[in-house]
Amino acid sequence: MHPIKTSLFNEALDICIQQLQKEENKKKISTYIIEPSFTFIFERLYPYIILTAAIFFLLLLLFIVLIFVLIKQQHSLHH
Repeated sequence: MHPIKTSLFNEALDICIQQLQKEENKKKISTYIIEPSFTFIFERLYPYIILTAAIFFLLLLLFIVLIFVLIKQQHSLHH
């Protein structure tokens, strides 16, 4: 890259970093970019989170029933 372009890029990058470190700009980024993005992502993933939780609960219930049946079967074999 040409030295003038490198210098110009570095200056622009330094200005961006300085601007991003200002509290006012951090609040704007948080309010207008980060929070809406998280809200959008959560709204899109919410049904999958619920579905995953339901499947996990059903598997846990199945595991408990299976353990109970195995213990009962083991207990009946010894008597």
